[in-house]
Amino acid sequence: MASSLIAGAVSLLLIIIAGYVIATGILMVAETTVYTQMDVSYNQELIKQTDISMESSWNSNILSLNVFNNGSTSFTSKDFLNMDLFTYDSVNKTKRYTKNNCVRFEVTTASDIINKGMWDPSEVLIVNISLTQQPTWAKFVTPNGVTATS
Repeated sequence: MASSLIAGAVSLLLIIIAGYVIATGILMVAETTVYTQMDVSYNQELIKQTDISMESSWNSNILSLNVFNNGSTSFTSKDFLNMDLFTYDSVNKTKRYTKNNCVRFEVTTASDIINKGMWDPSEVLIVNISLTQQPTWAKFVTPNGVTATS
């Protein structure tokens, strides 16, 4: 009789512990899913608010780009490290350039009044790259994936 009471108590305790472990696991998965969905929604909103355009010129083996921030998203100096420029020409095919291998990659200082060193809306990003041949096209990509082509 006492052994069946002990077995019943142990079984009940194991059921409660198993339920707690399962409930905790489900809550962790639900919390992670909610945070992930919030991050995805935030990134999609940033993409919707980002609008850029680009003008390019070629002079003495230097490709000069003026990239205009027409949207409402600001980019920090840390974001500059994640911006890419792709060029295509008939000899070198497609090449990728970043802030680390460009001659000049900076925000114009004339209109950089509010957030120094950031690329705010209505400011111009100037990118100059030394190339041996004029490219057929150039594509500038922001860290959130928005592009402009010239």
